[in-house]
Amino acid sequence: MTRVTLKFTGEMWARTRIYETKFEFPGATLADLFQELFAQFNLRDLVLDDNDQFVFRSGVLVNGRSAKYLGGLAAPIQDGDEVIVMRPSIGAM
Repeated sequence: MTRVTLKFTGEMWARTRIYETKFEFPGATLADLFQELFAQFNLRDLVLDDNDQFVFRSGVLVNGRSAKYLGGLAAPIQDGDEVIVMRPSIGAM
């Protein structure tokens, strides 16, 4: 099991009502993390489209770096990493 610190902001927080939590999942990639995350929280539509591409306005950071530049869903995730799943709230200024 891989254990990460998982943080939610904006609309992600509004759905989960969790800002920060320790999260365990089997595997070692962002895709593995999302598979477990989406099974527990109704967030898929805010993160990925039907083609498994990141939804416009959503962002995922792994240790402060955009997952888009770390390999997307193939981005490696290691024990102790910090993963932030964010999307601005509608109407946020």
